[in-house]
Amino acid sequence: MSTLQEKFCASWQDWKSFFKVLFNIIILSILSFVFWFFPLSLVVAPFYSITNDEVKNIVTYEDLSGKTTVNSVKNGIQDLLDEGLVTNFTGVNLYIDNKYYEQVGQLEMYRIAVNTLENNLARNRGTGGANKHLVKARSNIYADYNLPIFTSYTTRLKQTVSNIEAYVKQLGKDKNVNMNEKQAVFIINSDNLAEVLDKVKQQLQTNTMVKSSFLTDDDKFYQLKGNLIAISKFLQGIDYDFKDKMKDKSSYAENFVPLLELVNEAVKQNHFVILEALGHVSKLEKQANIIAQKLGELRDKLRNG
Repeated sequence: MSTLQEKFCASWQDWKSFFKVLFNIIILSILSFVFWFFPLSLVVAPFYSITNDEVKNIVTYEDLSGKTTVNSVKNGIQDLLDEGLVTNFTGVNLYIDNKYYEQVGQLEMYRIAVNTLENNLARNRGTGGANKHLVKARSNIYADYNLPIFTSYTTRLKQTVSNIEAYVKQLGKDKNVNMNEKQAVFIINSDNLAEVLDKVKQQLQTNTMVKSSFLTDDDKFYQLKGNLIAISKFLQGIDYDFKDKMKDKSSYAENFVPLLELVNEAVKQNHFVILEALGHVSKLEKQANIIAQKLGELRDKLRNG
């Protein structure tokens, strides 16, 4: 019996060595964690702090109706991935969070865009259902981007991009299929577009009403700016696919074109330091409120014009 105990039970010296190694690992992990927060992440943060001052023109697609609008959303999300997400980059967004709030602002609008694709622009009324790929895309993009553990929001956004690509691929396959047999559709009509613009307007207005203080003025500024960057890309896609519909409602030159110009002008604001004492936040807030008002006017004209 004693021989078996000696064979399968560790000695006191073995346990002592084990706990000594375990203790060293724990101490090393704690020191590494502390070292990451200060000073390493402080050094890394400036490389993830560059914000955007303009919105590039999107790619247009002549081969398939709706593809330009859908890809304006997909490519906008891909742009975020390419520049590097800082939403759950713990440590970096603690020191310099301008990029963080700009990305959050964009994500808010891309969430609205994906939601409206699923429920308004790409819902097949003939079969009564949402496209399965867009259902998955919405689920992925609505994941919690603030969780630093148990999830990778980068992975979820990559899945969103893949889901949207699958929808576009199916949309092309179903181009000449009868409506009741289509698995993917894109509906170009004024009422659906009005619903989309209404949801975008609501989100933008919600963010303009957020109260800020001296310590959070820059957060609000960059979140609104992120909203407007995503709105610009989405509107460019809408411009390509819905131009004729808006012209039919006498709302393109009169409402849509000035709206897009206002959005792009607001995005150009760039300050070394955001100071409400100089009116930086209130000016962008005022522009965002005007844009929300113009979105409402365009929505109403599409419904009733």
